[in-house]
Amino acid sequence: MISEYEIIFVDDGSTDNTKSVVKKNKETIYIRQFNQGKGSAVQKGIKFSTGDIILVQDADLEYNPNDYSKMLKPFKEKKKISVFGSRYKGKSIFSYNFFSKNRQSFFAFVFNYLLSAYFFLLYRVYISDLLTGYKLYEKNFFKKLKVKTNGFETDHELTINLLKKKYKILEVPISYNPRTKQEGKKINFFDALKAISVLTKMRF
Repeated sequence: MISEYEIIFVDDGSTDNTKSVVKKNKETIYIRQFNQGKGSAVQKGIKFSTGDIILVQDADLEYNPNDYSKMLKPFKEKKKISVFGSRYKGKSIFSYNFFSKNRQSFFAFVFNYLLSAYFFLLYRVYISDLLTGYKLYEKNFFKKLKVKTNGFETDHELTINLLKKKYKILEVPISYNPRTKQEGKKINFFDALKAISVLTKMRF
């Protein structure tokens, strides 16, 4: 019997006690893979899901679960949509706070705006936060969809496929608590290059 929600946790090769912590919650479906990449983990989680709506969230709590309700709200009124939780909607590139102790790296902040501008030039659609790790999809979107990437760049492959399949992408402002590299943040400059490469290749 399917409950109102299900939690699927995909462990991509952790070396700590993640498994024992997750398995304390008997409602959670635990899936183990070994360093195959975020994109692969997302695909595997979707494969095991049974719901009509898929919510993808990084497990590091940079994104607040209290934002679930407002991200789910558009699905009550509209169909063939995807909802992205945006850290930047309504903000300008000049809103970066250099003096905040809890801030995103300046490179990541600026790159996001540059990537959004590049995406707009290629696809004529502006998305303020392409790099968000907080997204909702309709399960039907993934039917017959063949994903070619396995890393962080899978997010961009999915975004482009949403547009190709005529899905409307809605953005909802969310709260954000960024991690540092010392705390385990893994995305880097090479992931930025891969993002640009995927956007370019899929356009031409």
